[in-house]
Amino acid sequence: MMMPVIKKTDSGKTHMVQIDLKDVLFIKIENRNIVYHTQDETYYHISTLSELEEHLFDEGFDLLDKTNLVNLNRMKHLDEKHGNIYFEEHPTKESKFASIALIKQKVMKNQLKSIIAKNTNKQLNLSDNLSNKGRIKLPNLEISMQDN
Repeated sequence: MMMPVIKKTDSGKTHMVQIDLKDVLFIKIENRNIVYHTQDETYYHISTLSELEEHLFDEGFDLLDKTNLVNLNRMKHLDEKHGNIYFEEHPTKESKFASIALIKQKVMKNQLKSIIAKNTNKQLNLSDNLSNKGRIKLPNLEISMQDN
């Protein structure tokens, strides 16, 4: 069985790698961390979402609140009222969702709308017309999503 773990370099940088548990000699707690020892290397268990985000950010994952590391490439709907991200364009009561912190929602609102448009094959349109419903208002601009 393969296990994702952290390998520390001499310079202090970390890299996420996969190790085969067949190669592990023993697993030990060191300074409150789970450490995997192989014949030639030492690896550290990924123990926090922040640690995982550091290594998965380039794959599209973002820590949207304290408890959710979300694959932004899969999100398709933002419920701004309840602060939830859905992975279906038209969510139902049974749909899976992840919460998003209010501050993150405010800071990333336009970026989230852009990502959702990309994920749902919709196009963002910039317009000087600020009177249409269902648009994101920006200074002197607005963005709307239209089906391609």
